[in-house]
Amino acid sequence: MHKNFWQDQLKLHEKLCFLAPMDWYGDSAYRQSMKRIAPHIYCISEFYSADGLIHSKFLADSVLPHQSIEDPLIIQIFGKDPEVFAKAAKIISDPKYNIAGIDVNMGCPAKKVVRSWHWSSLLINEQTAFDIVKSLDEATHLPISVKTRLSFDWNQDLVHFAQWLQKSWAKLVTIHGRTAKQAYTGNADFTNIYELQKNMDIPVIGNGDVEHYDDGMSKVQNLSWFMIGRRSFWNPWCFLPEATHSTPEFFRDGCYQPTLWEMLEAMEFHASQLVATKWERKWSLEIRKHLVQYIKSFPGVKDFRKRLVTTESIEQTRETISDIRNTFESKLTSRPWLGEIE
Repeated sequence: MHKNFWQDQLKLHEKLCFLAPMDWYGDSAYRQSMKRIAPHIYCISEFYSADGLIHSKFLADSVLPHQSIEDPLIIQIFGKDPEVFAKAAKIISDPKYNIAGIDVNMGCPAKKVVRSWHWSSLLINEQTAFDIVKSLDEATHLPISVKTRLSFDWNQDLVHFAQWLQKSWAKLVTIHGRTAKQAYTGNADFTNIYELQKNMDIPVIGNGDVEHYDDGMSKVQNLSWFMIGRRSFWNPWCFLPEATHSTPEFFRDGCYQPTLWEMLEAMEFHASQLVATKWERKWSLEIRKHLVQYIKSFPGVKDFRKRLVTTESIEQTRETISDIRNTFESKLTSRPWLGEIE
């Protein structure tokens, strides 16, 4: 990859859709599950500590390797020391990992970490933010991007901040349509993000409360791209565009409604990829939160949900999925989210 990667993507695609970086969700298995259904999306990893990457070869070798289905993969990192960021960039840039870009987390609002001058606190510690981007750009051939918010508490100038990120050689900026003080309360507002794009020479991505692909396209307006985060939980189909899909009759409120067979296939794929990338006990605890939500409540599935939320192994999970298939054998082509299973 090279520093003009995003400009090249703009030449190929008028608008692009991203999977947002999400802690405890956006691991390799999750990204693969999304790309299996929607190969056109771009993925940004969970956020990792820049300091952790340079002090733990185990961490680097655990989170940077990935499957080709995830490409092009962007790695998000956080911290507060420009020199540490530069060292982390050299590790991420190792050709063996085949990473497409590095994204800097300047938006997470978690109070505990913000108090230590990480994440969204960089909105009020501007010089450090700019030095971080500059040090990254000098340390790697990969394009540097930043994910941040409208401001910290409405007392910061978004245009000023983003333009200095651009002058520090950021190649892409994502703005979440809330302040850090708002965290995830209230509604995301794209108004200032649209205004920002008018004052920028690099692409700006809008993020926050995008429900599905078509909703993103209605909100993107003059922005280059949009990003979907929490609405993707257990719903990789939210990335499918209705207009170009072969079966638009299976969309409701802009989102594709999968068959029970498709749901079970997605569950089994997600479980298989997660157990392949994490040791089994950790896997069994993490997969539960995904599996029980893939099959939203419909008559007769309650007992299976109880089994899924207590699964201890991939064998138990596959057995439960098999039992669901056998129990609903005549309903596998029905669409539970449309109420077709009574």
